[in-house]
Amino acid sequence: MLARLLSIFTLVFALSFAFAGSAFAQTKIATVDFQKALDNVSEGTAAKARLEGMFAEKKVALDKMRSQLEAQQKDLEKQSVILSDAAKKQKEEEFYQAQMQFQQAYQRSEGDMQQAYMGAMETLIEKMKKLSQTIATEKGFTIVIEVNEGGVIYASPTIDMTPELITRYNAANPAKAPSSTTPKK
Repeated sequence: MLARLLSIFTLVFALSFAFAGSAFAQTKIATVDFQKALDNVSEGTAAKARLEGMFAEKKVALDKMRSQLEAQQKDLEKQSVILSDAAKKQKEEEFYQAQMQFQQAYQRSEGDMQQAYMGAMETLIEKMKKLSQTIATEKGFTIVIEVNEGGVIYASPTIDMTPELITRYNAANPAKAPSSTTPKK
């Protein structure tokens, strides 16, 4: 929430500063959607595919744990009427422990995936920011607003420089083919 307010404040400040200048100065505004660009540049799709491949093995292991947990729960439900209170309590404790292990493994895997994704995308976004600055300078834009971060409610497609960013990024940064080696554990 604080980051959103800071983004809006920065946008308002930048716009007011831009319009406070000379009456003869023309303010040209452009928008860019880095998320759309990440989804469409070849280097971004290759990075996502590489990450998905790296975490496919973990997903299989988590699915197996989930299936075992579901089977353990069904067994517990079936046996609960015939087990003694002590045995029932023991089975419930075992189920609870297995459930906690699954949740921890799932959270760890999700955290690892997000961290790897952010690391991979950070490099691409930095390249895109530099290229966006180049495009903005060439086109004479005074301000470039990232639509997902700047609190933009509406922007005309005519000021969106994302398609040009994607085209020029792909030309300058061809994606490397994913390696066919098996990911390490």
